[in-house]
Amino acid sequence: AISQVASCVAQRLEMAPKKAGEKAAGEPALKKAKLGGPVAAVWEWQDGDDWKAFGAEDTAMLEGRYKTGGGKSKFNTTEFSFNKGYGTIYEVNFEKMTQKNADTKKFRNLRRKDPLGGKKALWEWWTDQEDWSAFNAEDSQMLEKAFASGMTPLETKQLSFNEGYDSLYIFDFDVMAQVNSDSGTSRKIQRTAVGGSKMFGHTKGEDDAYADVLLAAKDSDAHAGAAPGMKFKLGLDPAHVAAQKAKGAVSCRKRKRDYGPIVSKDPHGRMCFDEMLKNETEFCGEWVVFYHSYSAAALLYEVQAVVGSVLFRFKAEFAGLPRILAHGFKHIPTAARMLEEFPKWKDQDHNPAFKAVGLCATSSLLAPDSEAPAKSVFLAGYSVGSLAGVLQKLLGAVGVPKAKIEQLAKDIIALSAKHGLDTCGIPGGKKCKSGRSGHMLQIFLRRELCDQFVYPAFPFGSPDKKRDLPLSKYLTDKEPVEGQVRITLNPDVFLRASYARMFTYSADPTYYKNRPEFIKEMIGLLDPILGDADVRVKAARGIFGGEPPEWWTPEDQSEMAAMPAARFAASDMAE
Repeated sequence: AISQVASCVAQRLEMAPKKAGEKAAGEPALKKAKLGGPVAAVWEWQDGDDWKAFGAEDTAMLEGRYKTGGGKSKFNTTEFSFNKGYGTIYEVNFEKMTQKNADTKKFRNLRRKDPLGGKKALWEWWTDQEDWSAFNAEDSQMLEKAFASGMTPLETKQLSFNEGYDSLYIFDFDVMAQVNSDSGTSRKIQRTAVGGSKMFGHTKGEDDAYADVLLAAKDSDAHAGAAPGMKFKLGLDPAHVAAQKAKGAVSCRKRKRDYGPIVSKDPHGRMCFDEMLKNETEFCGEWVVFYHSYSAAALLYEVQAVVGSVLFRFKAEFAGLPRILAHGFKHIPTAARMLEEFPKWKDQDHNPAFKAVGLCATSSLLAPDSEAPAKSVFLAGYSVGSLAGVLQKLLGAVGVPKAKIEQLAKDIIALSAKHGLDTCGIPGGKKCKSGRSGHMLQIFLRRELCDQFVYPAFPFGSPDKKRDLPLSKYLTDKEPVEGQVRITLNPDVFLRASYARMFTYSADPTYYKNRPEFIKEMIGLLDPILGDADVRVKAARGIFGGEPPEWWTPEDQSEMAAMPAARFAASDMAE
């Protein structure tokens, strides 16, 4: 149900107002579709059993082609918004209503809903009372006109509820959010087309899809397969490292340092982006970098990070941990194995086998991205959804005795509310005061390991052969860098700071400031449980699906995991 899914989508962004007539530095021009005028139809593509609406730009392009060529025409195009930076040819056949990727040969069904005629699409915004409320007719007409023309972001002061205030509002139809640049608030919006199809941003991101895997996991999964224990010999040619250092931050190579119209106006957002690019500058010699956007699953990542700190010396004070349960990695430990399995998955990266081990990410902080552009999704958040029962399932999976799970879950949710972490997707949880539930995980991986655990991908995980030079060579030689990747986030590698470093940046300023103390207090909550050596051994065996790797020891690792931020943020730190 929409109301259930949307129960945690209200967002707030702190943004500085713009003076009348002023153009923010680096702000992109409004995007317009190349074909077609006002759109009087809805175009959708089939995703499994569901139909999903194309965005404004793609809708305008398809409708323009349809009106020009007719219902039996077909054409080739590279103009889909999700294809920017790739140049892949798509074959669209209106007679068969199909879209074919010329590289992967994969088909998707299309459909064109009945023209709007005298009826109109319904535009709504998410209220503080956690319900959808309709825009008035005048405002809806203005939004529909902008949406139909392929224009995003839309900046306007001409809104009925804005009379006498003169605030600048920004509407982003890619993530379906409305931002007040004066008050700093952001709200989710949705569009219901004639015929009933809804468009309201990302409703099931891969981070909360991971929750589905936790709920479906069986106890027997924790003991499947052999014990891990990967070892790698690290060492790069000093000349190669020096050459990469000289090129500087990867995201800025032959690309303007443009944070986009939303982040560029927000002091906290700018600070986070500045810090991430500072990290890139420090690590660019020996490390590759990727970015993972998430929101609904933040508490799961934090709990896993704390467990990783107590059991495996993971540096939880710096980052959440997206994957810790190793049973899925027995079958798919590397990117090569994932690519062997991928052709079997009709649902592509929505397959449970992928969700258990894989992470969707992008290779640049500043590049356009067809699925989760960092500049759009960071402050607004990427996915929303209900995580009922997932926290309890996770606590059980990491070794918490059954008798203590419910109380510990309540204590963790209360601690989250205390420090400002948005937990509204979990029963008993609350929205953070700012409503800004987005997070960005900055992931650094040693260059030597890139091709073993990461592959370049199109949306939905299909391999991108054009960037597979391999990927490590593409990231080293090509400029500017862009495009999605899929990471096999094997905890045997990503728990270890000599192989991987991760940093969490939270859109909510309060939680971002409080996070170190939150992690410290959550370790205190788990100490009475994981403080027992026998429980730690049992938990480690459950997490790794058998005997833990040989580098593991059963002592409480949380104190040894503690580290000054300056040392962790240095690229040459020894583990």
